[in-house]
Amino acid sequence: MDPLVQFCKNICQSYNLITPHSTIVVAVSGGVDSLVLLHTLSQLQPILSFNIHVATLDHGLRGDQGAADAEYVEEFANYLGLDCTRHTISVPHLMNDYGLGTEEAARLGRYTFLFNVAKNAGANAIALAHQHDDQAETILMHLIRGSGLHGLQGMAYKSSLSEEHLLPDWEDLLEEDEDLLPEDISLIRPFLSITRTEIAAYAQRHGITPCVDQTNTDTRLFRNAIREKVLPLLAEFNPNITTTLNRLAQIVQGDLEIIDREVEKTASWIFDWVETASRSADEEGGEGVFIDRESFREESIGIQRRLIRKAIKDLTLGISDLSFDLVERARHMILYGQTNNHMPLLEDITLRVGYDEVLISYGGNPLYPEQLPHLPPEQVIKIHLDGELQKVRVGKFELVYHWILKNRSTDWFPPDPLECTLAIPEEAEIELRTWRSGDRFRPFGMHGRSQKLSDTFTNLKVPVYYRGQVPLLTINGEIAWLVAPTAQGPVARIAETFAIRDASENILRFRWQTPSLFPLP
Repeated sequence: MDPLVQFCKNICQSYNLITPHSTIVVAVSGGVDSLVLLHTLSQLQPILSFNIHVATLDHGLRGDQGAADAEYVEEFANYLGLDCTRHTISVPHLMNDYGLGTEEAARLGRYTFLFNVAKNAGANAIALAHQHDDQAETILMHLIRGSGLHGLQGMAYKSSLSEEHLLPDWEDLLEEDEDLLPEDISLIRPFLSITRTEIAAYAQRHGITPCVDQTNTDTRLFRNAIREKVLPLLAEFNPNITTTLNRLAQIVQGDLEIIDREVEKTASWIFDWVETASRSADEEGGEGVFIDRESFREESIGIQRRLIRKAIKDLTLGISDLSFDLVERARHMILYGQTNNHMPLLEDITLRVGYDEVLISYGGNPLYPEQLPHLPPEQVIKIHLDGELQKVRVGKFELVYHWILKNRSTDWFPPDPLECTLAIPEEAEIELRTWRSGDRFRPFGMHGRSQKLSDTFTNLKVPVYYRGQVPLLTINGEIAWLVAPTAQGPVARIAETFAIRDASENILRFRWQTPSLFPLP
């Protein structure tokens, strides 16, 4: 067995890159790296028991030469007895349609194509020919662009595809409608520790003739400029610069494992995930995460930044390339933002400041807590007083109410916020409804003084996005009782007007409950 094949086999087994009896899509451009990768994996195919499907793409940038290279790859795959998918895209069209630069359009178009091939071939991984020198180039690119530690770790032997790799409307571009998500596909790089020189030597030993892509020397492209200009200059100061940069990547990867473990542990108790409502009838709901502000303040600045990155990455299922300025603005808003302030983070991702927590959400407002009753905005429900024990159904809850005798020993101020007792006037029209413009409330204990209902909500720290669904029990048009959600749990208030007095005669007990429960006697 060729030494490079043996080394590749060891890497595949050490990093669990290939699952037995699985299918791997091998991305092949026609260059020496990808042709040698394909040839090497074809030698390992019977040993590691997996299938290979070759994918080659003409980016539409090099005219007849690009088409000829793709045809050459297809012939090489056929020579090895392997199936091959060949396709052509127009990078200039993608640049125009999505407002992208050349390199970005080519990259997103290429990964979208590879994902489509993987879906159609039933593959669980895409093999890429990134090697030792590519890793050094990638780290320098990230460093120059202002990356954090995640950029300095470079590429991994195994990672997951994500929506971040694909064109924005990737779902509309796929040939088949399946449930497979980008995250279900692994990206594997068996050559990441192999140098360009070692790959060229393998090609010579086995008579592999690569295609020559003249655009690889075009230093107007960022990666090419790094390869042709920056690395040779750095090599004058350190002849082993590519090895040094690869070693840096390994060190950072190890350190990040520790940091990420700490972030996961912190997030497990500082994050509270909720579902969010859709913003229109045509959209599905999303989800959001509440972050306790006091707990967030107690963390180090580094952990704070990583918690923000984790929240956004988890919400978007993969987007992690966030600018330092964006993260800092979000961090500052969490620490110092005024209640009810909000800011957009990314498209469809918003940060809202609450009283004791912030909400980072994808979609609309968070869904109302399911353990509390709520009403759709503007709904009105009549409460009829024509029996001893009565109830009215409101969503998943029932409002049960019954008369109580005045001389009976009872707690007129029950501790359960879902329960209250009220003095009812002789002529009473009782309704359940939600907040209306101009509503005022006379909270018990304010000696009959009224205040705006919005001020009551503010004093109770009821989040703005819940207020329109809080059920209000009114008697003769005046708000008598409310139960509302807060970060600390449900809170309730009754009105001074309907509090039990010595002279009170008609007393009703109300209780919110699920239908499986029964009212208290």
